[in-house]
Amino acid sequence: MSSELLEFIKTNFIIGVYFVTLLISIFSYRKYFDTTLKYFPILIAYTFLNELLGHLVRYSDNFAFLTDKLFANDIIYNIYDIFYYGFFYILYWRLITQQKYRHWVKILTMLVIASYVVSCFFQNPLKISLFYATSFASVVLVITCILYLIDKGSNWHWYKEKYNLVWWVTIGLILFHSIFPILFIIGYLPGDTWEKYELQTVLRLFILLMYIFFCIGFIKSRKRNFG
Repeated sequence: MSSELLEFIKTNFIIGVYFVTLLISIFSYRKYFDTTLKYFPILIAYTFLNELLGHLVRYSDNFAFLTDKLFANDIIYNIYDIFYYGFFYILYWRLITQQKYRHWVKILTMLVIASYVVSCFFQNPLKISLFYATSFASVVLVITCILYLIDKGSNWHWYKEKYNLVWWVTIGLILFHSIFPILFIIGYLPGDTWEKYELQTVLRLFILLMYIFFCIGFIKSRKRNFG
């Protein structure tokens, strides 16, 4: 196998991961079509198309809607982040039963919105990723996932949760977003740390791990164990 082909696979395999996950989510849709995760396949499809668009903008000389490809890429992901984090905040706010935890999720969500607004005063969202706000949103998502797990409390039982799609999604999100803010900020800081330690590859491997958990959830889940 040529080095060029290996590099192509290394760079683009994650797009295939999104696509395979989307297919599995669609084939499993009857299990959760009437639950709070009923729009999850749309988010996965958006992720797949967004990543594909980002790839075309960055690497194709014949595809661009802005002169500066890097800027165009940042716009795409800044818009995507709002929908991505908003989806999960709403999801867990609906799933959590204790009012104090629901209130915390609401407060944290408002803080995330405020962080994006404030970031726009210091960073041009048309020209650069709002990486500080996105990193904060990622940390808040981990906290929200943990609140969901705490909310389940004594009702948590492995024999049931292993068939609960939300549980697999939650663990996948925690694993990825626990490391994502650190890697994401390093990627925008001066220095050669990002390239030296091939952190982009590390990030993609954590994305793969998260989506493996999603796929396991889609395959193993049972409708009666949802929630």
